[in-house]
Amino acid sequence: GTPKDIANRMKAKGLQKLKFYCQMCAKQCRDENGFKCHMTSDSHLRQMKIFRDNAGGMMDSFSKEFEVGYMETLRRRHGTQRMNANNVYQEVIQDKHHVHMNSTKWATLSDFVQYLGKKGLCVVEETERGWYVTYIERDPALLARQEALKKKTDADRREERLAGERREMLRLEAARALDRAGCAVERKASEIGDRAEGDVKMEMKL
Repeated sequence: GTPKDIANRMKAKGLQKLKFYCQMCAKQCRDENGFKCHMTSDSHLRQMKIFRDNAGGMMDSFSKEFEVGYMETLRRRHGTQRMNANNVYQEVIQDKHHVHMNSTKWATLSDFVQYLGKKGLCVVEETERGWYVTYIERDPALLARQEALKKKTDADRREERLAGERREMLRLEAARALDRAGCAVERKASEIGDRAEGDVKMEMKL
């Protein structure tokens, strides 16, 4: 299609350049020129006045929204699987309504990932291929199910171990019983042999 068609499709998918997005106005501009025009508009200046009056609160709010969006994407799509942090971020920004990182208190994705690690929300690991994150499950219902499953598994293993020990005990008892029976048979045979030998000697004396 034409460049205009491509731009429209990109806009629909939320894939335009993030640097041309105004978080305060929730407005995506198509290019640098459009972004500059927006920055001087009355509506943007009114929003910036609101931001100026409560900059800390607004940034904290945007940061919290970004954190929630990132964590929800990680949890819902990947669970506790170890994931490349940037790949998860690329999934987050597919939503054209997502909160942009440049409106949060984190300057880079690395800063955000390290924050997740320090807060105990994820296991984070820096590698040659970038940062990796693993979601730490904290849902009470799911944790309860996992704990119940663990207890059942432990109980099954314990029962299997006890059953194995009982089988081994019975096997040893059976072996000892056979040994005792074998000894008794051998003694009986020996006694019979002794008596027969005695009878033969008596007959020879006669």
